[in-house]
Amino acid sequence: MKRLKVLLFSLTCMTATAQAESIIWLGAEFPPMYISQGPHANQGYMNALFSYLQQALPQHNFSESVAPWPRVMHMAEQGGPYCLLAAFKTPEREAFLRFSKPYGHLLPLGLVVSQEQTALVAPYLDTAGRIDLERLLKNPQIRPGIASGRSYGSLIDTLLQSVQGTEQSSFARVYQGESTSALFNMLDRRRIDYTFSYPSEMVYFTASHQHLRFYPIAGNEQLLPGRLSCTRSPQTDRVFAELNQILSGTGHQAVFKAAYERWLPDYLLEPYRAQLAQLPAE
Repeated sequence: MKRLKVLLFSLTCMTATAQAESIIWLGAEFPPMYISQGPHANQGYMNALFSYLQQALPQHNFSESVAPWPRVMHMAEQGGPYCLLAAFKTPEREAFLRFSKPYGHLLPLGLVVSQEQTALVAPYLDTAGRIDLERLLKNPQIRPGIASGRSYGSLIDTLLQSVQGTEQSSFARVYQGESTSALFNMLDRRRIDYTFSYPSEMVYFTASHQHLRFYPIAGNEQLLPGRLSCTRSPQTDRVFAELNQILSGTGHQAVFKAAYERWLPDYLLEPYRAQLAQLPAE
C-alpha cells in the first residue's frame, strides 16, 4: 500500500511537471505601463497585473526579458515561448500573435500642453472640453511635437498626415529613444506648444515636468481594450488558454484598476469610471 502511494505521488508530480510551461514575458520600458528600473521599478500597472498572473498560475515558470520595442517585436515574430504584456492588437501583429480577452480598458492618447499654455488651445475646445485637432493643426503658429516612427492611432495619424508638406505643417520631430521625456522637455522650454501622450504617461513624467495639462481629442475618446498576447508557437498553447480562463473571471480587475488609476490625473478619474460603467458586458 505504501509503495502504491509513493507511485501515485510520483505520477502526480510527473503530470504536474509535464503541464508546466516555461514562458518568457517580453516587455519594453514603457512607464508607467511597465517599469523595470528607477525609483518606480515594478510599480507600473502591468507590473501589478504580471505579479497577479504569476500567483494565479504557479504551475508555470514565468521569467521576464526587457528589450527595446523593435527587438521585442522581432523576437515575437520569430516565434518561441514568448508572451507579451504591452502589445496593442493590430491586424499586422495578429499574423504572429494571438490576443487574449481584455484584462481592462485604458484611456486613449490625448493632447498635452503646459499649464501656462492652456489659453493657446482654448479656442479649439468643444463644449465637452475636447480638442478639435483638425482645426488646431491648421494653425501653423501653434507648433506640435511628435516622436518620429511612433503611431498615435488611426485618427491622429491621419490628421497629421493630412497637413504634412503643407504650409500648415510645423512639426518638431524627436528621433531619440526617450521621445516622451524629450517632448515634455521641449514643452518646458516652449520649443513646442503641444504634444500627444497617454494621460498615465503625463502623470508619470510630471515628477520632472511640472504643470502639464491633458485634453481628450474629439473623435478619439473611446477606451482602448488592453490584452495579453502570446506567440502562435505550440509552447504557449496551454498558458494562453489558461490566461484567457483567468481573464474570463473578475479577480484580476480590481488589481489592474487600482494600479492603473494610480497613474491618472485626478480630473480624469470620474470621466474614466463613467466610461467604464457604459461598457457593454463581456
